[in-house]
Amino acid sequence: MLESLRNFLSGKRVIFITALLAIPFVFLGSQSFGTTFASFGTVNGETVSQMDVNLATNQVSQRLQSIYGEDFSLDNLDEDVSLELIKNEIINQKTLLSHVRKLGLFVSEKKAKQEVINIDSFQGESGFDQILFESTIRANGWTPEEYIELVRETLSLEKLVSAMGVTAFPIDSDIEDLALMLETSRDIDFIKLDKNALVSQQEASLEEGQQFYNNNPFLFLSKEQRDFSYFVLTYDGYKKQVQVPEDYIDEAYADYLSNSEGQLQNRISHLMIEKSNYESTSLAFEAIKSLYKSIQSEEISFEDAVSSSSDDLASKDTGGDLGLSSGDAFPEEFEKALFSMQLNSISSIIELEDSFHVLKLTEIIKPQIKTKAEMSQELLNELIDAEALALMQDDFLELESLVLEGVTLNALADSIDASVKVTGLQDIEAVELNGFNNATPEELFDSSVLPNKIEIFEGDESYAFVVMTQAVQPTIQAFADVADLAIQEVRNEKANIIINDFFNDAEGVIDGENALPNQNAFSQESYKGVKRFSSLLPSEIINSTFESPLGTLVANEAFNGDRYWAKSTNETLPTMEELSMSVEQYQGFYNETLTQQFSGFIDNAFKKGQRVRLENLSAN
Repeated sequence: MLESLRNFLSGKRVIFITALLAIPFVFLGSQSFGTTFASFGTVNGETVSQMDVNLATNQVSQRLQSIYGEDFSLDNLDEDVSLELIKNEIINQKTLLSHVRKLGLFVSEKKAKQEVINIDSFQGESGFDQILFESTIRANGWTPEEYIELVRETLSLEKLVSAMGVTAFPIDSDIEDLALMLETSRDIDFIKLDKNALVSQQEASLEEGQQFYNNNPFLFLSKEQRDFSYFVLTYDGYKKQVQVPEDYIDEAYADYLSNSEGQLQNRISHLMIEKSNYESTSLAFEAIKSLYKSIQSEEISFEDAVSSSSDDLASKDTGGDLGLSSGDAFPEEFEKALFSMQLNSISSIIELEDSFHVLKLTEIIKPQIKTKAEMSQELLNELIDAEALALMQDDFLELESLVLEGVTLNALADSIDASVKVTGLQDIEAVELNGFNNATPEELFDSSVLPNKIEIFEGDESYAFVVMTQAVQPTIQAFADVADLAIQEVRNEKANIIINDFFNDAEGVIDGENALPNQNAFSQESYKGVKRFSSLLPSEIINSTFESPLGTLVANEAFNGDRYWAKSTNETLPTMEELSMSVEQYQGFYNETLTQQFSGFIDNAFKKGQRVRLENLSAN
């Protein structure tokens, strides 16, 4: 597998991988990532969390904004289209991660934590600030664990690139080619047809509607209707059942005080000697031993020794500072040494696999202890949340086993004093389970849902037990009930005839040889200097025009159903000066274009035999 990846990623193609892997260490702010109860399925065994969905949504949004401008929103697209883009983004990321695990390239949690302490966003006046890290993370809806896991995934993907033995630097000529393409403009003459306006202008009688109905009866089938009985387990409902022990707050606060005592943060600096810089390990040891003795005898300060002799180039200019740790950010050998150190003391020589170190404990930060009054509500919420989840899970597991035994829905509800609700007969467009929004209409109307069979749906902090009690199959509706629809279909047919007839005349109209149809739904205009990413015309029209030779008539349908006939009459290339000014601007577009190519590669190389189970996704 790695060999095939190396072959694919040789040369300029590798450039775009950085765009795909660039999960930024910044905060998105507008969305919550803290929903731990929600589950959205798996891809190749990789769990899809709320955080994954939100990250994918932002990735897609940012990608589209780079093309269509900062004002572009996913709300501009049809929900199905948005959802498909988000799904593909999730599948791409998780597919890569699953193969990273198979190849043994997934990095350790310790490595991720070491990376976090070097992130600029978390640096205080004197290095990594644990309090700043946690407050920033939590303020944006993350937990530290979630963020560290994201860092692990990012580092693992970068490790995949490294394993392929490739680099990621774009070639100037490629950027210039892209800038040339995007800065080239065309003059476009076009005819626009407002489809909705044309349809509304068509006359259609009741008799014509009746005739259309008689000829096409199966176009007027009613929708299938189903009736459901159900009950719902909700997280909030179980919170009300939680009984708080009388002395709980006192005991929980005592635990809090006990745990807080061990939550000291230590800032350390280090002097490092890299073994590879010496002919042997013993010579490297002698080097750090000599420095260690000089520091102990005060012939040289620890800071001066670091500045003059440390092999850690990243920290030697800051006295060897490594930032703060609460006990798990540094290598295990460092953390053990810290137990016996006092403020401003130095450790004995510590050996790691590739290096020797001497540590200095430069700062000790004690935790801020909250009063019992300040902690009471937080401690109470922690209990209620934990107990409610446990109670709901206990009931769910019991109910699940009863379902397997063939118990009826009513008996199931009675066992936990739940009330059964009914929807009444509803079609797929109207069906809804009050108090539960994670069972989609498509799922409820799926052919696998059988009468009197209990279906279990898992939602956001809830479960639904559902039985379809009745199904009414589609029938041909009476003409009186669908007369308006039939008449509208007649109007559509008449409009389509006009559109088809116009195809042969369109080029003559643009060239001035034929007259525009006597329909105010048609309009004719000309635009000068249109570029590929212009908003003057729909992207579908601009793309097809630029992909065709000058003077060629193209006919296309826009996203909203409007029709266009267009011809480019002149092409203007950017000057060399304009081109040179655009190279930096189009660096991002270049990476984006190649990222899309990489997505295609993933489809071919990684997605064979993949297992995708996504659920509860929404484009909102």
